[in-house]
Amino acid sequence: MSGQLRRGALLVLAGTLAILAALAVTPVTSVGFQADNTVLGLLTAVTAVRAHRLARGTTGRRGTSWRLLAWSGALFSLAALVTGSGLAGSFGVVGLGDLLLLPVLVVPPLVCVRLATEVRMARSLALLVDGASVVLALAFVVDVLALSAPDQLRTPPPVALGYAGYAVLVVGLAGAVLTVTTRELQRPATAMVVMNLMVAVAAAMLAVGLDRPGLLWQGIGDLACLVALEAGVAAIATAPRRPASPDDVAARSPRVNATGLAITLLALGGVPVALVVALLRDQDLTPWSTAALAAVVALLMVRSTLRIRSSAGLVADLVRNEEDLRALVEGSTDGVVIVDDDLRLRFASPAARTLLGVGDDAADRDLLDLVLPADREAARAALAAGTPTLHLRVPGDAGQPAELEVTQHERAGSGRRVLHLRDATVRLRRERELERMAYTDHLTRLPNRALLFEELAAPAGERCLLVLDLDGFKAVNDVAGHEAGDQLLVEVARRLRTVVRDQDVVCRLGGDEFAVVVDGTPAEAVEAAQRVVDAMALPHRTADRTFALGASVGVAELHPGGGQLAFREADAALRAAKRAGKGCVRVWDGGAGGDAAGSVAAAIAAGEVELRYSVTGRTGHERALHGAPAWAHPSGALLPAAELWAAAGRQGCDAELQHWVLAQATRHAATLPAVTLLALDLPAGHVQAARLVDDVRGALEVSGLPAERLSLAFTEEALLTSTADLVPALHELRALGVRLCLDDFGMGQTLYAHLSRVPLTSVRIDVSALGARDDEDLLRRVQAIVRSADMFGLRTVAHGIGPGPLLDAVLACGVSMVRTRADLKQVPWSRVQQELAAGTTGTRILAG
Repeated sequence: MSGQLRRGALLVLAGTLAILAALAVTPVTSVGFQADNTVLGLLTAVTAVRAHRLARGTTGRRGTSWRLLAWSGALFSLAALVTGSGLAGSFGVVGLGDLLLLPVLVVPPLVCVRLATEVRMARSLALLVDGASVVLALAFVVDVLALSAPDQLRTPPPVALGYAGYAVLVVGLAGAVLTVTTRELQRPATAMVVMNLMVAVAAAMLAVGLDRPGLLWQGIGDLACLVALEAGVAAIATAPRRPASPDDVAARSPRVNATGLAITLLALGGVPVALVVALLRDQDLTPWSTAALAAVVALLMVRSTLRIRSSAGLVADLVRNEEDLRALVEGSTDGVVIVDDDLRLRFASPAARTLLGVGDDAADRDLLDLVLPADREAARAALAAGTPTLHLRVPGDAGQPAELEVTQHERAGSGRRVLHLRDATVRLRRERELERMAYTDHLTRLPNRALLFEELAAPAGERCLLVLDLDGFKAVNDVAGHEAGDQLLVEVARRLRTVVRDQDVVCRLGGDEFAVVVDGTPAEAVEAAQRVVDAMALPHRTADRTFALGASVGVAELHPGGGQLAFREADAALRAAKRAGKGCVRVWDGGAGGDAAGSVAAAIAAGEVELRYSVTGRTGHERALHGAPAWAHPSGALLPAAELWAAAGRQGCDAELQHWVLAQATRHAATLPAVTLLALDLPAGHVQAARLVDDVRGALEVSGLPAERLSLAFTEEALLTSTADLVPALHELRALGVRLCLDDFGMGQTLYAHLSRVPLTSVRIDVSALGARDDEDLLRRVQAIVRSADMFGLRTVAHGIGPGPLLDAVLACGVSMVRTRADLKQVPWSRVQQELAAGTTGTRILAG
């Protein structure tokens, strides 16, 4: 656009210089060769080509008008070349040149009329009256001040009067009809007024030249023609290529055109000025002037009548539109509110009053007073920032807040903003429910795989990932059916939630696969993984059946931004745990570790199997030693007891490993008088009940350890999965004096039934696996277990707790013995000898 205007300005400048040069060789008599007209014809041809190219992109009636303007330019170029050649008479002399010029002179005012009809409020009669009144006013002024002036000695020739009349007509018509335009036509309308004004100047100069020949009038007329042509090009260049949509109210809204208004005011204001001049000059008005003046007065009266009618129609339209708008607003289910800059209500539709919970007295109330207090500051900031859409919560029915979706539109400069309110309570609740369903496993109500990976991607501190898989789950579906399998998965989810902390995230990946994001160090993750293995090893009851399952767990450390990598590493560690015999934990070691392969019997013979001990006790003289076998594998890995027993079970070495553990542990304990009790576990699924009594009796006889210093611990699963020989064997061992301890007390489902079957002496609880909400809840559970055990004459042993006030509180509940996280744990026999040597006063509590 700006490029077109710059080229037009340069062309006007160059054309002015060319015309001035041509005037030097143009005869004053306008006879023969007319150099200025020839130059003007050439310049007009160039301008016509530019106008035609610009008009090609326009459509509709407007495109027709611009193309008509371009062709009139071409016709004017032809007329100028014809008169400039001297082959026909010059302009003003009736001949070919004037015949070609007549259609050219009709086009500019015609285009102005066509543009005026695009204004929505324009009426044909009003345009006709405005145009006639302005034209007649200009004609009156010209006649009084020029044509009928006292110094005018002779009457101008008819052709001169015709061109002068045309000048008056084109200026008055353009100014009158383009006083009001649409916003999109403001610039092209202004350019058309300028074009018509320049055409009028050219016609006036032609009339003056016919009356008083001279190169001055001819030069001014040529330059006016040049400017008029460029104004026409500017009108085409600034016009939109396509009309605005009828729905675009802003583009099609009426606007006052300053140029047209100035011409109208000058024309009508010139009438009293001309009358004053005539009065001062004692000039008589000609019949024509009198008639023109009377017509102007009559037309102004008609126009006033039309304006009154139009104003009444506008008022009626406004009232009708307001009533329609009010009916529309009041009938809408969406609320409409108008607030001022202080957010006070100025208008509220019935639906808005219902949504906001106010009555008919809503006016002048503060909008934020109607919002829940917790949302007021956020709502104030969002409204002040002009946020297009926001949500507000207001008091609702039954004490539940209603959620409103608010769309705001600020009316610039009015101090008002319009708010559209919509009740989004149901929709938002459904969206939240759908989001919850998208991130929640429908069966267990645990987070699903999608939420797990979002959690892994979130930046956090030191964390680890546990991936676990149930061992033997397929048998549940095959034996009891898929419904029983679903019930078992729900129970697994419950157990997982009870053995991890509140800050840890438990997820179900699908099938019988689960994952846990542990917030803590790898050591804490391994401890949590072992608790998971222990909890999953307890018997599972579903569909009136009892199933012995287990879990294998893979552990990997979670690094920032490495969620996918940590999952792959934990999954690889899980596969390694499966290969190692299931029911065990594997930590990702970068792929350096190998499978635990080899013969357990050969490992026992080679001394690779050793006992690892943990110290259980409390302040005072009573100390217990808890032993468990471990395999120092040649690969460098230390296989814990669960994996060693699993490997022994696969190789049929359960009996040999059981005999070795009892013999080795009793021999060690006999050398430490400070140890009042040796505790050994009978692993579920690996107890050789038929040989148990003989193995224990033999070990006690060889070592010399008193039977009352040996305690055999077993879980509910061990009782349920072992042969029928186990319970009689336990009765026989109790008769020998061996103590019997039920492990994981409080975690099973039929514990009291076992108390009547087995002659127990103690029960053992894992404090960390009780699933308490807080310390008070934990202590209540411990107290309940201690009271239950006391009723049966049993001692209570606890583990899974660290030193501190909570440990003292647990001891105060009546627990007989505690193994804390700071006690010796899983240390070799040499370390036990060093720390608990005979004669040592007190005991150093060190982490193993």
